[in-house]
Amino acid sequence: MDLIKVIILCTKIIIRGAVKNFLPSFYHSIIIATMKKHTITLYTIIFLLIYSASYSQQLSPVIKLYPFNAADTYLINWKWITALDYEKISDWAKIYRCGVNYDDYPIIDGVAWFVSKYGSTIIFDNLDDIKYFLHINFVTFDDPEKTGIDALCIIACNGKSVKKLAFSDMTINNSRVTIEITREYIANKTMLVEFKEYSSAGGFFGVWDVVLSKSDVLPQIIDIPESKSSKSKKGTMETIPQTLIKP
Repeated sequence: MDLIKVIILCTKIIIRGAVKNFLPSFYHSIIIATMKKHTITLYTIIFLLIYSASYSQQLSPVIKLYPFNAADTYLINWKWITALDYEKISDWAKIYRCGVNYDDYPIIDGVAWFVSKYGSTIIFDNLDDIKYFLHINFVTFDDPEKTGIDALCIIACNGKSVKKLAFSDMTINNSRVTIEITREYIANKTMLVEFKEYSSAGGFFGVWDVVLSKSDVLPQIIDIPESKSSKSKKGTMETIPQTLIKP
């Protein structure tokens, strides 16, 4: 706002100087009076633009997002396996002779975290007693069924199962899984989302990002500032056995 005031002030000084030097005093008085009116109008327009931007942010359907980028090291405390970029995931997928689909909109950073054998969690708090939509952007593959990987991921909200996915389901059709969240999944304005993987060692199910929204449709693009550390915090993944551990 201060920068806008400075720009307006400088513009007024320049115009006044030009008017005073090149126009008669009669026209000078008329133009100065007109400038004052336009200045008020300009301030009004600027105020409305700022207010509209603020109001639009309040109306945004996105409640909270987890971009799952390489700098989100707090995810380690929630038992997520170290972040991997698209190149590392592709190297792992080649072992099973399949390809990895690219990170998808609305958040594209090319980095995913993987569910551990102990189960991984995320938390949403300060929620109202209304309906939400949980959008999970999974890492998917071109033909996961041919890999022979026997693994299952169960997603639960506050202990209640809401979605089950086998590794063979991780096709591009399931790259964006949307789950309707009603009040039964929220306790004390908080929702704990658990990803429980049943496999030999964990690490088959990757997540690019998670968004909680009031809408079942997300914006086309959500910009996430890139952290300087996100370029350096890249992990490695071990070759994972293919035997399912039953619950």
